[in-house]
Amino acid sequence: MKLKSVSLSIIPRKPILLLTLMMSLPLCCSASDFLKVDGTYIKDNYGVGIDVHLYGTNLGGWRGHEPWMSPLAGASNEWDARNILTDRFGKDAARELYNAYWDSWITEIDFKNIAEAGLNCIRLPIYAFNHMDDEGNWRLDDTGAIDLSRIEWTVNKALEYGLYTILDLHGAPGSQNGAHHSGRQNGTLLYSTSLYQNQLVELWETLATRFKGNAAVAGYDLLNEPSETFPGRMGPEVVILYDRLYHAIRAIDPDHIIIMEAIWWWDTLPNPREKNWENVIYSLHYYQWQNNENFTVMKNSVDGWIQDAHKWGSKYNVPHFIGEFTLFGNAESWNYGLQQFTETGSHWTTWSYKVLGPNNWGMYNTAKQNSNIANIATDDLNTIKYKWSQWNTPEYFSPNPTVINAMQKATLGRNLKRPTQPLPINHTTAM
Repeated sequence: MKLKSVSLSIIPRKPILLLTLMMSLPLCCSASDFLKVDGTYIKDNYGVGIDVHLYGTNLGGWRGHEPWMSPLAGASNEWDARNILTDRFGKDAARELYNAYWDSWITEIDFKNIAEAGLNCIRLPIYAFNHMDDEGNWRLDDTGAIDLSRIEWTVNKALEYGLYTILDLHGAPGSQNGAHHSGRQNGTLLYSTSLYQNQLVELWETLATRFKGNAAVAGYDLLNEPSETFPGRMGPEVVILYDRLYHAIRAIDPDHIIIMEAIWWWDTLPNPREKNWENVIYSLHYYQWQNNENFTVMKNSVDGWIQDAHKWGSKYNVPHFIGEFTLFGNAESWNYGLQQFTETGSHWTTWSYKVLGPNNWGMYNTAKQNSNIANIATDDLNTIKYKWSQWNTPEYFSPNPTVINAMQKATLGRNLKRPTQPLPINHTTAM
């Protein structure tokens, strides 16, 4: 539901009518839940309250397919998938297919599962092409407003279960890294195309306008794993974009935390004081690819990441957010890693909430690749729609005790801060 601007001159003056108007508006959490940065800490009450630690998971593979972890065959990325489906069935039918998938992959019970695992946060990957086309034309809802309804629904549903939401731009216009998880694999066009850069700024301006003052949103994660030479380290073009986005957002929203990712090393980001950046968090993603079933190897990696975070976080005076990571298949690694991350003050969100296949990437996994993976190049329209509607968590996924148990152990007894909805207005006392 979207709020329309209302002139103060037409607000009803009678208490009962004013109450009716207030009760029709969507609820949000209280101002004391609003998070801001204070040095290396995150605090509630606009940065002057108590320390808050964010522990959560990513809703990956939902608003954008990654074929290794979600049910897509016949294309290796979303850009190709959308073109294939549109060419075969038309734009409206392609959208209908995606709605069937989106309605199935994440439902209300998933937020309950995340909260019950001892978590208080989700990171929501957002894909630009779900909201605007390649020319920058916005997708509109039935009222003619920019359609951010899926994002709004996610933020509100997370709030119902005491979860903050981090908005993560996972796939930028033109792609910020040219990898399949950005949605597009035909180059890092963002850095060479002013059209895409302008779309990127407009997208964040629109998100900032819509979620300004919303305490259920923990922060804005500007770009997922951006690099001009991915998987190589990011360079100055990313920092230039960060600076432009920072100022564009701050002109609209002076309060929300802004998250900037360092790919893959802290020193790829400047000291925020040099840029006059305030209320920012620096984020890194950790994946130890070699010998990752060996606890000693993983322990050494975790210890090294923490040492770097302490060194650079202190130097830059910013909080440390681990936006993505997995500790692979060794339960001892998961227990040690999550315990160390929490005890040393890091904030984290695992990659990812649910994943196809019997592995330890997900809190929930499928026992095997089942028959509901749609081949969008060969399956007919009804078959794709049916298959993509068969992915809800209770029926097709099983909880992964290795990951969930480690989460619950790490967060046990920490009295996590959760955003809360205000109590309903008491009609008698309000009048």
